Amino acid sequence: IVKTEEEIRILKRAAQLGAQRFDEFAAFVRAEGEGMSEEELFFNAEAIFKDCGNLGLSFPPIVAINENAAKAHALPSKKRLQSGDLLLLDAGVKFMGFCSDRTRTAYFGADELNFSKKQRFKSAKQNEIYEIVREAQLLAIRAVAPGVKARDIDAAARKFIAKFGYEKQFFHSAGHGVGLDIHELPYISARSDFIVREGMVFSIEPGIYLENEFGVRIEDVVVVTQNGCEILSE
Repeated sequence: IVKTEEEIRILKRAAQLGAQRFDEFAAFVRAEGEGMSEEELFFNAEAIFKDCGNLGLSFPPIVAINENAAKAHALPSKKRLQSGDLLLLDAGVKFMGFCSDRTRTAYFGADELNFSKKQRFKSAKQNEIYEIVREAQLLAIRAVAPGVKARDIDAAARKFIAKFGYEKQFFHSAGHGVGLDIHELPYISARSDFIVREGMVFSIEPGIYLENEFGVRIEDVVVVTQNGCEILSE
């Protein structure tokens, strides 16, 4: 549950390689993605993240458009990507046996897509929900430090989301350990008794999911440091 310096080094590299694949997939979607179905986008995401066989997959990518993004574990459908859509990508790679895990929610316009955390969507509601989730993730990341209870990290995100009336739309835990497996200890949840220690590695991934409308999730993997935490790859 507490990673060695060498394991952390490998996990950082896995996160960097995963982030690079996000950029490659964004470039592909900008060039060729309009009109593609989620199934076609999923197929291409798998190929890009495998990097011609140089990398494994932490898990099958989640590529979800608009209302399908409101399903936390969405399966690809025949829904086609159009300009103005919201696109959620949750994906990770395996490097030297260790996993990366990252989620971004982005605006797709004609020749426009990036997976940075700065996004502007077509509707005020999408922008509002996105900014709530982005701030909730930031608050949870800031709550991480050695000696803190995992449940308090979860609470930092959950209480902020609840302030806006969306507590029922955030229905999963705020994070999970990442290492040789994609879901490990510690659990970052409302009922988790784990005490966070330096060298633990886990995801921070709040979300809000509005059924039949859209969903927003933002996820990064962090390593606990002496005074707080470090995001393995922005």
